[in-house]
Amino acid sequence: MARSPVKPDSRQSSARIVLCPQCAAPGALFRTSRDHNRQTTSEVFEYYRCQGCSLVFMADIPADLGPYYREGYQPIPSSVAELRQVAEKERFRLTELLKLKSGGRLLEIGPWIGIFSINAKDAGFEVEAIENDATCVDFLNRVVGIRAVRSSNPAETLAGMNDQYDAIVLWHSLEHLPTPWLVVENAAKALRPGGVLLIAIPNIDGYDSRVMRERWLHLDAPRHLYFYPVDALTALCRRFGLDPVYLSTNDELSAMLAHDAWYHYARNWLPIKYLRRLAGLTIGQLLWWSTRSKQAEEGLGSGFTAIFQRGGPAGT
Repeated sequence: MARSPVKPDSRQSSARIVLCPQCAAPGALFRTSRDHNRQTTSEVFEYYRCQGCSLVFMADIPADLGPYYREGYQPIPSSVAELRQVAEKERFRLTELLKLKSGGRLLEIGPWIGIFSINAKDAGFEVEAIENDATCVDFLNRVVGIRAVRSSNPAETLAGMNDQYDAIVLWHSLEHLPTPWLVVENAAKALRPGGVLLIAIPNIDGYDSRVMRERWLHLDAPRHLYFYPVDALTALCRRFGLDPVYLSTNDELSAMLAHDAWYHYARNWLPIKYLRRLAGLTIGQLLWWSTRSKQAEEGLGSGFTAIFQRGGPAGT
């Protein structure tokens, strides 16, 4: 899966010395971006690629990220039935996990309204969650019947739980978290022998990211703080005794991410507001179809999903 490092835009330069928060090696300016997705601010954010461990990280992370999450993501459903209706189309996210685990204790970190969590619960897992949003935590506990703990620092919360799980899952939440390397380390410690860690994140080295650069939907500055290239995440997990058992940059979720990215990219070309949706549906669809062969190449999908297993006798 090894690929040549992606070089930063030659037009970008920085005299700053920025050290990697994970390994303290120097970082090279990789990309700059504004909040193109939600336009909550006109600030410019800088991302660096570590010259040691290859982590892509945001420099000068705002102390309070709350204002940048204005309006959240999906609205809170009114009932479990409505949540199940929303979650039905995303049951595919369970496919690879179910090949390794048919049940047991599962912890989801960053579930938001619980789309994956309710599907996992219905599949027979005993599901718990760590979530930062207070409204979502209340919904999960009171309405869905999933025990959820509120925390803005999952690494710290994991370290203090002293629980053991058969599966720990992060569906596009690792990139939002402070100290994601500590989340992985503490997740590894919280797995039973044979337990699995599932991580899905945007692919910073994917074809879409390379072409769209700061306009790539899934860069999502400043909400996405860290990006692990495939090899960097694999190396990190191996350090904590987790071996890769599944990895794909060409799964169903990656295709959905690419479709959304091209739609967003195309609709923002037009200054005329009422024509933007049409541009997204026509030009965006055409761009998505025309780039599918590139995204199908090893390592170039818009996202990647990986499962790592802790050594020892397999669990449930």
